[in-house]
Amino acid sequence: MGDEMQAGDLRHRIEIQRIIKRREADKSIRTEYQTIKTVWAKVNGLYGREWWEARKYGAEGTVEFTIRYGAVKDLTVKDRILFRGTLYNIVSVDNTLFQDNFLKIKATADLTH
Repeated sequence: MGDEMQAGDLRHRIEIQRIIKRREADKSIRTEYQTIKTVWAKVNGLYGREWWEARKYGAEGTVEFTIRYGAVKDLTVKDRILFRGTLYNIVSVDNTLFQDNFLKIKATADLTH
């Protein structure tokens, strides 16, 4: 991916969601996902060896999202992505080539929602 990735490749809007804890009136703690940021992303389905590997683990719905490094620097696998009405659980976050330019995110469609 390295040098061939261009900012113009980021054509899709995705929402980054994070678990937020709230104290309710009855003093109980409620957790829910909230959108913390909407960012531009490049979106690719897996193909070739990566797709076959994901299929072995029942994760054919895995998608690769690429965003700017600075968009959400503290992104983790605890967060999730909303894209075109589908929620994706983040499997991995990779600072490609440790260059602090782009984050490559692998995420699997959450079909329970």
